[in-house]
Amino acid sequence: MSAELPSLTIVTPCLNAAATIQETIESVAGQGYGGELEHIVVDGGSTDGTLDIVRRAGLRCLSEPDRGLSDALNKGLRLARHEIFAELNADDVYLPGALEAVGRAFADHPEAEWLTGRCAIIDLDGSEIKRAISAYKDFFLRRWSLSLHLVQNFVAAPSTFVRTSALREIGGYDERFRYAMDYDVWLKLGRRGSPIVLDERLAAFRMAGPTLSLNNLTAVFREHALTARENGHDRRLAVATNAVSSRVILAVYRLSRLGASARPDAGA
Repeated sequence: MSAELPSLTIVTPCLNAAATIQETIESVAGQGYGGELEHIVVDGGSTDGTLDIVRRAGLRCLSEPDRGLSDALNKGLRLARHEIFAELNADDVYLPGALEAVGRAFADHPEAEWLTGRCAIIDLDGSEIKRAISAYKDFFLRRWSLSLHLVQNFVAAPSTFVRTSALREIGGYDERFRYAMDYDVWLKLGRRGSPIVLDERLAAFRMAGPTLSLNNLTAVFREHALTARENGHDRRLAVATNAVSSRVILAVYRLSRLGASARPDAGA
């Protein structure tokens, strides 16, 4: 006889997400999960019709100004009533059967505090893009170790699930971070124990809109390097490699942008 499926809380932080949140909501509602499930929306004060969509779906919703994504996630964590906590942003989606696979894995491994799986990258229309990046991250995900994770973050937030009690024990999401709050959580949990790694796609991350600027990308890697230092104090080689690899990625990105701007049709 299989163990009872754990209860799940899915938190969706959002702000003016009317263009995509309906698909996000439907991806949760259509899971057919066999255990208890709640979907909470934490809204930062949308003015574009997002709240109308959320209300029609009948979801629990908190709408008020916040101090950023970490603050919104911590609000969701305080509201969470169930055993397993997950973050699904308002432009990301779960793939069919994802929650059932997650619930069964946690039921079979009651000692595990967190679980992660593969994540696709999609565009605004839902078509898969950046397959090489996904394959690169999947390669490392299958070989997860704390030292490897300290070198680079290859764990995707939409396909990662945490025991609510463990997330509360480590203090939730660090509000110092604008970009690396998830990475910080994964590393803190990784110091406590290895995740369950499901070698299957659980979610899709939507990459759309303006390209990430060089300034933002620099800030991302700066925060990643900081949380690696803080959580890898006894693994200096991995932390040093993180800093080097970040510089290499930034250099490649800068060169690719320069190459693109130098093309004759760049301004067309």
